[in-house]
Amino acid sequence: MSTTGGRVLPLRVPLLPGESLDSWLEALARRNGISLRSMLAFLGLRTPSYTRRLYTTLTAGTLRDLEERAGLRPGQLDEAVLAPDFPFGPMQAPGSRYCPRCLAEREGRWLLTWWLPWTFACTTHHLLLHDGCPACDALPRLKTPTRSHDFPAGICTTRASRGADPCGADLTSATSTPLPAGHPLLDTQQWLHGLSPDQAATVSSDLLALAAWLARCLTEADLDSTPPEFLSAWRERRTGPVTSPTGRPRPTSAAVAGILAHHARPLLDTSDIAAIDAIRRLRHRSGPISRMMPAGMFFENWTTLSPGLHGRFLRVADPVLGAMDRVRLRSCTTRARFPRRQGPQPAARARHIPQLLWPTWTLRLIPRQGIKESLFRAVMSVLLLLPGQTTRNARKVTDQLNPHLPTYTTRTLQVLLGNEHDQALPALCYLADYLDEHGSPIDYQRRRRLVPAEPISREEWTELCFATGTHPGGKPGAPISRHVHAQRHLHQLLTGSDLNNPQQPLAWRSPADRSRHLTFTLTLTLAQRQALRDYAAGILERLDIDEPVTWEPPEDACTGLTLPGPRFTDVDLTDVRRLVVTEGRRITEAADALNTTPTHIRLALEHIDHQPPPAGPNSPLAAWRLRQRARDLITREFLEREYVTGRKTLTVIAAETDLPRHVVVEQAEAIGITIYRSPRPLAIDAAWLREQYLTRKRSTSDIAHEAGTEDETIRRRLQRLGIPLRAPGVHSRTIMTATLDRTVPRDIRAAVEGTLHGWLRLHRFEIAMAFPTLDTAAGYLQVHQSALVTQFQRLERDIGHPLFERGAFGKPHRPTSRGKALLRALNKPHVRKLMHQALAPTTLTPMPDTNTLARATTDVTTRRTPGPLTPFDDIPVERIRIRAETLTLLRDLLDHHDAEFYAAQLSTRTGLRQSSLSPRLRQLEQAGWLTSRLEDDTSWLSRAPEGRGPGRRRLYYALTPDGRRAATHELQHRASGRRKRQNAGTQPATNH
Repeated sequence: MSTTGGRVLPLRVPLLPGESLDSWLEALARRNGISLRSMLAFLGLRTPSYTRRLYTTLTAGTLRDLEERAGLRPGQLDEAVLAPDFPFGPMQAPGSRYCPRCLAEREGRWLLTWWLPWTFACTTHHLLLHDGCPACDALPRLKTPTRSHDFPAGICTTRASRGADPCGADLTSATSTPLPAGHPLLDTQQWLHGLSPDQAATVSSDLLALAAWLARCLTEADLDSTPPEFLSAWRERRTGPVTSPTGRPRPTSAAVAGILAHHARPLLDTSDIAAIDAIRRLRHRSGPISRMMPAGMFFENWTTLSPGLHGRFLRVADPVLGAMDRVRLRSCTTRARFPRRQGPQPAARARHIPQLLWPTWTLRLIPRQGIKESLFRAVMSVLLLLPGQTTRNARKVTDQLNPHLPTYTTRTLQVLLGNEHDQALPALCYLADYLDEHGSPIDYQRRRRLVPAEPISREEWTELCFATGTHPGGKPGAPISRHVHAQRHLHQLLTGSDLNNPQQPLAWRSPADRSRHLTFTLTLTLAQRQALRDYAAGILERLDIDEPVTWEPPEDACTGLTLPGPRFTDVDLTDVRRLVVTEGRRITEAADALNTTPTHIRLALEHIDHQPPPAGPNSPLAAWRLRQRARDLITREFLEREYVTGRKTLTVIAAETDLPRHVVVEQAEAIGITIYRSPRPLAIDAAWLREQYLTRKRSTSDIAHEAGTEDETIRRRLQRLGIPLRAPGVHSRTIMTATLDRTVPRDIRAAVEGTLHGWLRLHRFEIAMAFPTLDTAAGYLQVHQSALVTQFQRLERDIGHPLFERGAFGKPHRPTSRGKALLRALNKPHVRKLMHQALAPTTLTPMPDTNTLARATTDVTTRRTPGPLTPFDDIPVERIRIRAETLTLLRDLLDHHDAEFYAAQLSTRTGLRQSSLSPRLRQLEQAGWLTSRLEDDTSWLSRAPEGRGPGRRRLYYALTPDGRRAATHELQHRASGRRKRQNAGTQPATNH
């Protein structure tokens, strides 16, 4: 409660050094001759039931006001109170301990440190503090005294009942156990007094958490130098009840607190090495270390340990922890910590980590054998997310960076530990800490979102290669070319993406594809690498990303560790060039020869220039250089001077510049110069040309002949004048340009005008409508039915309406209303006259007579059904109907009669679709021509791709001996029938 605006106290009492606020307030009340309750009311404060609340609950504003009213300097009362969240613990007595001599010397004024749970001795008088009144054994200063001004200071103010007088025992006369100078307990108390307020709160919390566990671990041997009074108190604590009648933990006596604090000091105050050794000795007393939390320590105590003490316990448990927990808890490093909920989140750290570990750190951490480099890089990157995470579900964390990574993280850690590369795990933790503290200049998450899947086009890649004197490789449309590998290289350079992920657009399609990509990266010249880096920088600039192209954490991020892999500078590039480039050895052989890893050799090869093979005179590179020379020589000013003004031909210019003529033409077209591919244009009167072409309808060839020039010259001149050209060739014929009189019905004009055979289609339509079907009409007209279908479709398209309804079995086709109108129009005399004039006599076909139409009707209404097949005479298989596809199948089966086959294999050999092959194979099997069996387990499992199941089993077929005889019979039968037809001179029908 605030006291702002109150009066200044007339009688004041100074605050003694180290005095508690409750003691000063009591002295102030006694000085003014009023009770403590009245003094608190005068100051505007409530009277708490328990004295402890006086020095733990007052706000800073209240303290400042008290200082002003009592004449104290600002901030002086801060030394007389404790923070509200100071850890007292359940075993701490709610009253105050005390030293009788100090209490006598200070005239009954109480020290603040006597309230602290781990103050157990007086370092001034070398005495053990008292826990209670020597007369009533009550806890001193438990309840707030009410009439303290009526009694002398330094007495026990505990009342037996409400309204009764206080105990009144003189606390200053109590006898205490002396401790010799230099006693370990005094040293421990002196150490506790020397802590800052923040340190005191941390140590107090740790002591409270360790108390129960230490009590279990300490033995009688640990208490040899302890005074008998301390030892008896310790034994009473070990054997007596641990809780009060109300169920609360019993307060810890000063002697027990001193013993616990003295034996806990090595765990808190010494160096890490000494503290870890002490923790290890104590933990081994309850059996071998087999888990993270010490045996005998409660979980609620374990979770309240300070981060530093947690780290020491974790480092002791490190040998028994799993590899994942060692990384997550950093127990293998000096920065071991128990994860906190407010720790670094995986998503925040994932923004700074590529999906593949940085190349230099891959070199420093990868073992020489036991794991693939690409898998190692991907796994180590996701492991960087684990340090400091609260969840033990590693996949839940790692999926935030690479959700498609196979579950090989545990295997990778086993390989690292199996190769005795313990320093690789601390390196992971230190790298994660570096990223949390310093971050990274690259936001890989943003790049993975913004960088296009195909960062460089084929044209840009070709130009880049030519500019660096190298061949771009591959052909347009090829599935895997150097251009595709260049896209992958750029994408990985910018985003660090894992191309093992099949969801990536540029993912590797097979192990061989990955091998080819690695070969591509090793064959890049230094000029190409620099050009690709410059291109990548341009991509970032276009995306408005102000970041370096690549970055790696510095080597001092893991200072003090002996990493398993070599440094890049540990190998001589001259030796690598000699072994790999000059002698042509494999990378693994070069690594063995130089006593290093293949990763080291591959990284070194990226810093060695590979000279490209010389370009031949007809190579694309030579052609590019030729065109580059043309771009330098053939400029617009040059062509304006030599070609336009000087009227030189391009052939002459090509000879003078020593360039091929087609290259000169290409450059001139690119510049935009008008190229004359014939003699220079003649002066032709535009009005005369319009009259000849538009009015008189003369052809361009006639006009060109009269003008003494070429047909193409006239056509170009017409185009420059904006005159639309008539279509060349057949479209210029009279029949195509002529128009019919308006007396001719509209549908006939639509079918005839602007077409070549419009009258013939109308003539055939008239005849076809007399027959019941197109098939019978085609036989009469001696054309194929498909030809009639095509012609009538064109007729309907020209007219814009259906002309007849198609027939079906037992139902003849018939004209629509529009078709009937067309037939009536064709019967008009002037229309028929026009038709006879347009068609040659040999093209006209007379209308069918009555007998012909009757036979056609009979043929349509009578359906022929195939009779049953005649069985084979001496072949015990069922006979089937043979079609064209079946003949192709039987020929292939006879060519491979000794081998088994499956449907996909047969489809590849014959070109037949598998959807039509499968039912025919089943038909042959049912007829006894084939036998079948399912693929055996060995073959089935051997076809399984890496990381996936084998899929469906194949069904193998084999030709039976009887089936072979039946197939031979059918093929010979078809061959003899074909020879008979050829000898009879049969000819196919003519298609008009």
